[in-house]
Amino acid sequence: MNRVSYGSGLYFPLWALVLPITSVLVLPGLQGTTPGNLFALLLLTPGVVAIAIGFDGARHFYRDIAMLAMIFVSLNALAQLSLATLDFPGFGAVQLVDPFDRSVLMRTTMFTQSTYLLAAAITFVFVRHGYRPSWDKWFMAGAVLLACYGLYEVVWYAVTKTNGDFLTNRRFGDGTFSGSLFQTMAIGPIVTQRLKSLTGEPSMYAFTILPFWIYAIHTKRKYVHLLLLTTLLLSLSTTAFAGILLYCIFRLVFLRGKDKFMVLLLGGLVVGLLVMLALGFQGNPVVLQLFDRLVMEKLSGHGESGYGRLAGLLSALSLFGNLPWPNQLFGIGFGYIRSTDLFSTLLVNTGVIGLSIFIFMFIRPVFRLGNSYYEIGLKAALCVLTTTAMISVPEYSYLSTWLFLGVAYYVLENFERSRSSNEDAASETFVQGATA
Repeated sequence: MNRVSYGSGLYFPLWALVLPITSVLVLPGLQGTTPGNLFALLLLTPGVVAIAIGFDGARHFYRDIAMLAMIFVSLNALAQLSLATLDFPGFGAVQLVDPFDRSVLMRTTMFTQSTYLLAAAITFVFVRHGYRPSWDKWFMAGAVLLACYGLYEVVWYAVTKTNGDFLTNRRFGDGTFSGSLFQTMAIGPIVTQRLKSLTGEPSMYAFTILPFWIYAIHTKRKYVHLLLLTTLLLSLSTTAFAGILLYCIFRLVFLRGKDKFMVLLLGGLVVGLLVMLALGFQGNPVVLQLFDRLVMEKLSGHGESGYGRLAGLLSALSLFGNLPWPNQLFGIGFGYIRSTDLFSTLLVNTGVIGLSIFIFMFIRPVFRLGNSYYEIGLKAALCVLTTTAMISVPEYSYLSTWLFLGVAYYVLENFERSRSSNEDAASETFVQGATA
């Protein structure tokens, strides 16, 4: 298969190093101007496209962007038409992206949030058509930099008991809400900062790093995988622990139980669980407190975090149930509400059709990729991303998510024909090039 030449020079390497960062703005006060987003949006400039992907590749790039834009605009137009002609029940108790704007049609947030999604779509299309194995070292370096900054913050707090984040400059609301929440957790007599690095909060860090961690495992980057796993645990995030557990389950399914790594990992988890249970039965308050904070509060809906998630989900589902059927199909408009999970957020904003398109884009490679170790890693990463987003992280514009979706589609399209003759040979050769 002939491939056009994409990503020549230093454009992608520079972009990859800052791609996961979400709490730093290049233009302070102007939302959305994160370094990663600006690199993505600059690709819409013809001169930059020529430098970054070449003239031959521009046609493929713009074709896919135009197709996605047409689908997106059509869906929103139908949603707005339905709002204008049918009885809208009101927003009720749902959490709006802009709670101070009570307008119904053509809300400002529909345009601002669409810009974030445009940057994500550009990332996906760019990587889908131009990915090459040499890019791995650059976007993995970006993940390592993000992890190291998070470790620095945790160590700084342990020594000084102050917030060591000196790079975050993103603010929300009236400017008093930081774009990277400083959170601590008491574990018995020890108070530690929850690792979040240059992302919104610990759960957002976990959502960002989980696919990099899985990819590191399946491209045999042992030390990177251990570093990222350490930071995931230090985030003390339910999303991190749920993502790790989900990876274990998906890996077990995809490898059909024939996996020494999984045997060791599950053995360690069982031993750890038995130790925690033993300590819990002895009335150890530290273990009981940690288990209650990370698990029981979220599952029961008690506690500030668990109650907020449950209330957000129920409010969004209640609004959706009261919408006219055309709005249930097409939504009320992209970027209108932000629930506590991506499922109900997309369901209300884009309707059943929009939610189905999103899920299909992420699930299609899972069913069509092969069974090499590398491809199983991509499938597991997409499954973990989709599942954690749907249940706990309402983020649709994190560029790291669309980076791995693009890699998955590149691999799928590049090896579909060669796999018919030898299922694993092409993919294993590809991995050798990626890890060289």
